[in-house]
Amino acid sequence: LPDGRDTLSVLRNYFYNPYINDGCKVSLHKKIIGVEIGVGRYFNGKNWVGPIEINVEHTRMFSGDVGPVTTEMGTLAWYENDEKNKLFVEVLEKMKPYLQKIDFRGDFEVNCIVNKDGVFPLEATSRLGTPIIHLHSALHNSKWGEFMMAIAKGEDYDLKVKKEYGVVNLLATPPFPYGKRNHKDTLYGVNIFFDNLSKEEFKCVALEEVSYRKGGRGDGMYYISNDDGYIAYTTGTGKTISEARENSLKIARKIIIPKVFYRDDIGERFEKEDLPKLKKWGYLK
Repeated sequence: LPDGRDTLSVLRNYFYNPYINDGCKVSLHKKIIGVEIGVGRYFNGKNWVGPIEINVEHTRMFSGDVGPVTTEMGTLAWYENDEKNKLFVEVLEKMKPYLQKIDFRGDFEVNCIVNKDGVFPLEATSRLGTPIIHLHSALHNSKWGEFMMAIAKGEDYDLKVKKEYGVVNLLATPPFPYGKRNHKDTLYGVNIFFDNLSKEEFKCVALEEVSYRKGGRGDGMYYISNDDGYIAYTTGTGKTISEARENSLKIARKIIIPKVFYRDDIGERFEKEDLPKLKKWGYLK
């Protein structure tokens, strides 16, 4: 609300609720209105390796960016070869001297808010992130072992990637996104069914908290083996954002899990609303 009544209500509840106010601290910062987008690239201790990765996280629980903020419900990503990409130059390239100084080796990404006034960094991810790592697998044509060995040794490597967009979806169940605090909602032990999923399509599925049962009841079945609600990720690539999203959803629809939920609009708003803005501001072509 414009006058902040809703925010004040939550803060008062933090203060007066004995189950919450146990040393809880709240940090406030200035809100920046713009487009949230990330830029990343691999680094071998001396220089960047491979093309530039552009990614768009989707953290709201439901389609249309409705509901609570989760760890992440899905991501849109693609690779750029333009070394003069404005987002790369203004954010990531500035980190190069520091990454050289600390001999950093691995994947480095910075998430930002971008508007007509400039770039405002939010956070750095100096590791292999989830679920973006599954999109890397979908978009990379090079072998992981060779690539990561070169990074570890501080060597250059010609990383081959698809010139396509990629979309990854999280398939979740209760108690996600609230974890093990709600044990009564756990689906531990429930079987997962695959409806005519081909071997090629199964390569686009990353099982998260799932085990394979051998012998006894449910022999030969996959089942949920934890109670956090992270079940699987599906990936799809395509020449357009819409095609990549549909290819990911096509696989998600073939995975049958009681109470499962996932978003069906990853990249949709970005394609219609945010991409034109970023092109207008000169950050993307």
